[in-house]
Amino acid sequence: MDERLTIVMISMHTSPLAQPGQGDAGGLNVYVRNLTEALICAGHQVLCFTRKTSVRDATVVLDEKTQSKVIPLVAGRLALAKEALIGLTTQFAQTMLPVIRELAQHRVVMHSHYWLSGVVALEASEQLNCPVVHTMHTLGAAKNVSAPGTEPPYRLEREALISTKASALIANTAVEKHELIQHTGVSAKKITVVHPGVDHDIFDPKGPSYWPGRDYADSPRILFAGRLQHFKGPHVLIDALADLQKRGVDPLPVIHFTGASSGNQTYDVRARAHLLGVAKACSFAPPVQPDTLASIMRAADVVAMPSVAESFGLVALEAQACGTPVIAHRAGGLTTAVVDGLTGQLIDSLDPHAWADALASVVHDPATWQKFAAAGIEHAAGFSWAAMAARMAGIYMQTLSDH
Repeated sequence: MDERLTIVMISMHTSPLAQPGQGDAGGLNVYVRNLTEALICAGHQVLCFTRKTSVRDATVVLDEKTQSKVIPLVAGRLALAKEALIGLTTQFAQTMLPVIRELAQHRVVMHSHYWLSGVVALEASEQLNCPVVHTMHTLGAAKNVSAPGTEPPYRLEREALISTKASALIANTAVEKHELIQHTGVSAKKITVVHPGVDHDIFDPKGPSYWPGRDYADSPRILFAGRLQHFKGPHVLIDALADLQKRGVDPLPVIHFTGASSGNQTYDVRARAHLLGVAKACSFAPPVQPDTLASIMRAADVVAMPSVAESFGLVALEAQACGTPVIAHRAGGLTTAVVDGLTGQLIDSLDPHAWADALASVVHDPATWQKFAAAGIEHAAGFSWAAMAARMAGIYMQTLSDH
């Protein structure tokens, strides 16, 4: 039997080709793109569908041999907020179906990402009679626990429906699996934990290093890489830096923020840095390509992730692969990505004072953080996209067998 598959990847709200760190692009995009490429390398055809958001968006052929493509579909006006897409899922599904029928070369399985894509997959799969594998990436009910009222009831209802009707659910970590069971009531048997990977050709400790931020003699370099939004917590670092300045910590760390504003909220971390008198220790730049990010990570002493929660925290793993330890909030997948006391430090809260204490330890105890760096390289070596793709292919085959 031909074990090659046609995997229909659905990422309706954001393209896997989008630059992480801006708009709605982040770890999900990195996940979908790298999983797609690894599956193609294993000989499978991947058809990745996303919503067209620009007149310049066009189909991109990822691999001629397998005829794998990223295909943007027209659904609604080009410029729409993610929150407006729920009314377009049927249109997206109906537009996608004839393309799949035309291009699919093998048995079809759908892998949807985020709840909007899950809604699309459930509708389309009924007409194609194929199984659906779904990865939530973030769960609305879990977000509402840490930030009450953030996500609307209709999202929670649809996530519960997806959990019930999908053939299989993928969780990034055991923590996420527990959240799925707790908030959706789905059986544990339906959920498989599959860790994401790292591109070790890019994120490696031996490559070039480059620090684009402020640089003062002996000041530890702290890197924040992600979207500049409240949920990711860059303001926590600004407040912690102000705390250190009040304490008279010398040298004061410098923080470089690489990312763009995201979401509908008014959120200005630059203004906050000026208001608290630490602007001279902060620098800001747009998001960068992976090879440049890896160079900056190598130059940093620590990567900081004060997120409210992360389904995994790929940035933390990429940093460790570069030999850079991580300070992160003890939440969600970060508890798997970072080994507390071995590859970095997990902080129990988002209290800026606690984060200031952690940053102070980077100043006063650099030897410990250098040990964390060495251990982080070994930890990250256990994660690869090829290994993930092999596990996913096995799950796809099983769902087809059971369907």
